[in-house]
Amino acid sequence: MKIYNKKGEILWESIDDDFCGANLCEANLYLADLRGLNLRKANLCRADLCGSDLREADLSEAILVGADLHIADLRGTNLYKADLRKANFREANLYRAFLFRADLREADFYMADLREASFRGANLCSANLHSADLRGANLRGADLTDAKGLVKMMGVTQGNFYWKRFYEGLRSSNYRFFKVGLNTLREGEVFEDDERILYSHPGFHFASRSWCAREYPERPLEALIRIPEDAKINEPWATCGSASADKIEIIRVFDANTGEDVTEKYM
Repeated sequence: MKIYNKKGEILWESIDDDFCGANLCEANLYLADLRGLNLRKANLCRADLCGSDLREADLSEAILVGADLHIADLRGTNLYKADLRKANFREANLYRAFLFRADLREADFYMADLREASFRGANLCSANLHSADLRGANLRGADLTDAKGLVKMMGVTQGNFYWKRFYEGLRSSNYRFFKVGLNTLREGEVFEDDERILYSHPGFHFASRSWCAREYPERPLEALIRIPEDAKINEPWATCGSASADKIEIIRVFDANTGEDVTEKYM
């Protein structure tokens, strides 16, 4: 495989798809098929990777400062500790990409698919996350100073009312049974109120009534809940539409199919 620069000159040639440490600065890789390649510690500074297929490629510790990755496919790509300052990821697919401790200062993720991507310990200072899909992304320990486009969609505050869906018996998916009234964490459980994570586990998750109906149509019970005044809240940035708290108060319970108030059954 040969890789050329933007002038058409050969930058690197490999017979075994191993480009570890290769100097590919300003390489022309527009629409290139780079699936699964070993590009560890490669220099791809200002490279044209627009529309390229980098699925499952190893770009750990690679240098991609100012690289153009517009609409590139980076699903499952390893970008551990990569230098991605000012890189263009607009509309790129980074589903389940691994960006642990990556340098993403001033990177542009406009409308990028960042679902379930790991940004643990990453530097996202001044990054553009406007309209990016961050559902399930792990932002624990990430530096979000001056990051743009982060929105808290719910506006959760103590005392507000929200909704939660249950199976029969007011049972949740983790086989915990709830009750009408105050529900708190079990002894020894610790609530993580770091807003950089999607929501705490353990914790009580809740959302709007319409979101619960859309996401859990198979659950036959829906409950109106209140967030107690002394509750800890985790409403992360760019939330998928739900949040969590360390305690909730179930006010009313309804049959999700008929709308019948069935609160008395769970008193």
